[in-house]
Amino acid sequence: MRRSLKVVGFFLISFATGTLYAVVVGLLSGPLRASLYSWPILTALFGFMFWKLDLLRYVGFIWVLPGALIGFEWFWSASHPGMVADKYMTHDRSHYVAGRIQAGSAVEIEPEMFGSGMKEVFFGADGFRADPQTSKGNPDRCRFVLIGDSMVYGSGLPYPYTFGPVLAGMGIDACVFGVTGNSPIDYLATLRYVAHRIEPDAHVAFYLYAYNDFVSLNKYFSRGVLSLSNRFPQLFDWASSFDKWRQSTFTFAWITARRGPRRGARCLDCGVTNRPSGKLWQYNVGKAAPIKVLYPQDPAEYRQPKGLNKRQRAALQFFFERLKEIASGRSWRVAIVIHPDEIEFYANLARGAAAFVDLDPRRGDALTMCKEHGFSCTDISRYLYERSLAEGKNPYFINNRHFSIAGTRIVAESFVAQSKPIAQSSNAPSLSSR
Repeated sequence: MRRSLKVVGFFLISFATGTLYAVVVGLLSGPLRASLYSWPILTALFGFMFWKLDLLRYVGFIWVLPGALIGFEWFWSASHPGMVADKYMTHDRSHYVAGRIQAGSAVEIEPEMFGSGMKEVFFGADGFRADPQTSKGNPDRCRFVLIGDSMVYGSGLPYPYTFGPVLAGMGIDACVFGVTGNSPIDYLATLRYVAHRIEPDAHVAFYLYAYNDFVSLNKYFSRGVLSLSNRFPQLFDWASSFDKWRQSTFTFAWITARRGPRRGARCLDCGVTNRPSGKLWQYNVGKAAPIKVLYPQDPAEYRQPKGLNKRQRAALQFFFERLKEIASGRSWRVAIVIHPDEIEFYANLARGAAAFVDLDPRRGDALTMCKEHGFSCTDISRYLYERSLAEGKNPYFINNRHFSIAGTRIVAESFVAQSKPIAQSSNAPSLSSR
């Protein structure tokens, strides 16, 4: 009996110690899985140390470091609540929870920079971005649909300059379903969530971004695990609560800042406090003012990536096949819209290209695969480049790779052009300004 109690005691102390250090791992690492994976490993490691190496007498000292750090962070996060996207994002990443986020203490930012004019973000009852002033967002029924990541969401843009209001000004009352940090498998989750609202003859456009939407199949499997959240809600609630807390801590914010901003990171519109960084590059395109770019290295030194590898092809194949299954039996006009990374765009500017030159073969590979699945497939890279040169406007923020006001408007115009057949056949109520 005494031996059994001793074993239980060793296990509980090892479990507590492993938990403390797994929390520290979560504060120092970007992905949540690093903390979750290390938890059982650290528990077993400390169990071995306490049992075999007789280090139980030093357990108090072993707890000092994680205890002090976690205690500090608990106080810090309580007194400095941060703008964390996961605080409002559902477990399966298909949409957000309705709510309002006030921007933090913003620095002075130039008009063409990420976060300029951002004061707050509002998520409507449907779980997607809406007008903070009027609370009006997507229409109840959808004949025109855009699905994508932070580019579609409008990261860094005040709501009036995002796709919904911009398209409304062009006569298209669209449903904009963008979630920051998402990838194609998350687009499928979003589509399942909103499918009941989409009209039978709707135009549904998915926006694939060359920078990070060409992922390996591993990411599909890891994200697919999130679909289990409906079966094990309490477990996912615990993990989600920890993830929200760690992302609001000083240590996590400091480590993330030192790594530099990452496209697809879960910080929601964290750019409202971004300070200008990088070297200023200017390109004269024949207009009064040159196109300006803040970038760490010379865009002329662009390194051409290789084509899609086997894992990336498998991932896209998986996405297209699942999309086809969901759309089967419906008369939606499904479109795949591929757009370039900003560095490929800038590389063209640096080389003085009069017309866009394809430097990223992955886009061509994805376009070919898309057409093989029978979707309406478009690469808007040339269109985006030509319109930007004609207007002398940077389609991206000067200091960030997301669409600027000009870029959002240009992409919206391409959506309107692709939607013309449906728009012309729509009834008057479907085409209205907000």
